Amino acid sequence: MSEEYTTNAHDLAEAAKLQAQLEQDSNATNNSPSPSAQHQYRIPSVSIDSGAYKYVLITALPPNNSHNNKPEVFVHSKRGAQYHRNVAEPLIPILKQSGYTDIRIKGGGRILRCDDDHIIKIFGYSYGFGQADHALAKDVVEKSGKFVGYAVSWSNDGY
Repeated sequence: MSEEYTTNAHDLAEAAKLQAQLEQDSNATNNSPSPSAQHQYRIPSVSIDSGAYKYVLITALPPNNSHNNKPEVFVHSKRGAQYHRNVAEPLIPILKQSGYTDIRIKGGGRILRCDDDHIIKIFGYSYGFGQADHALAKDVVEKSGKFVGYAVSWSNDGY
């Protein structure tokens, strides 16, 4: 069983700082890709580590407005993440460097991925980012094609 971490004032402050930075970046760039966006490659919409870990739901406008102002949605979990911000922090610079704009952390929760039983359960919430739209996360996971044959479910219960 993984060690549990309790959200504290420091983590809440860091999550708020990350959200504020994304808001500032969004307002400053006016949704234009950064001139330093050197690497424009496809970021996987879904990355779920096997086991039960924290996840975040992130939206971002793709490079060159390739979806007509419709954001892409990302569902990422990370083994060993103490807090939800630890899941978001590595993904955000990759999105920025790839030309994504208007990056927003829409919430978090937990994802249980059990490969033996072919199930994925999405549930819970993030103290730092709020509860993600688990139904949307489920839809993104199913449409990704990465987990064909898995039963994907969601619930607003649990932490």
